Amino acid sequence: MNIKYPNGKKVSNNKITHINSRGMLFESELNIANEYYRTNNLAIIYKKPTPIQVVKVSYPERSKAKIVEAYYKTPSTTDYNGIYKTKYIDFEAKQTDNASFSFKHIFAHQIIHLKKIDEQGGIAFVIIYFKILNQVFIIDIKDFYREYTNNLHDGPKSIKACNITNIGGVEVLLNKLPIVDYLKAVDSLYFNQKSK
Repeated sequence: MNIKYPNGKKVSNNKITHINSRGMLFESELNIANEYYRTNNLAIIYKKPTPIQVVKVSYPERSKAKIVEAYYKTPSTTDYNGIYKTKYIDFEAKQTDNASFSFKHIFAHQIIHLKKIDEQGGIAFVIIYFKILNQVFIIDIKDFYREYTNNLHDGPKSIKACNITNIGGVEVLLNKLPIVDYLKAVDSLYFNQKSK
């Protein structure tokens, strides 16, 4: 099956094709998955826009206004949120070129935000794409936070892909459409339903 991506490229296998722009293709795959979920009435999940303050706009022509200078208004919280099976869902998407994920690639305020979502009864997790292994995992924020705090001062400052299932994470099996069908892993982790 050929899948046409927003950049016009066609891919006929279930491997996420690597590109130089860090995390952008993984994010594109998540956006495609979310569009698939919305189209098929499975979930309503969107990428959160990052709030910016526009400072300067250039108007070379009336129809070609261009933002020249802008600043982030507030630190962004997480990448995605929405509703799935009547539950609020919120998660941060990360990519690493290594076989481990370094905690320096996630901000403390993002972890705190996800913990608060969990405390209010929402689904909150981190989804990580290990590019070198072509594997994707989701880790519930409670498990992620435990590893993060246990290793903050002593021990490794990262999570190895090979240990994620041992700490409660679930692998996202790559499919044809959508390639990153992460809701099956969400079902397994939060709704005690095996992926089909």
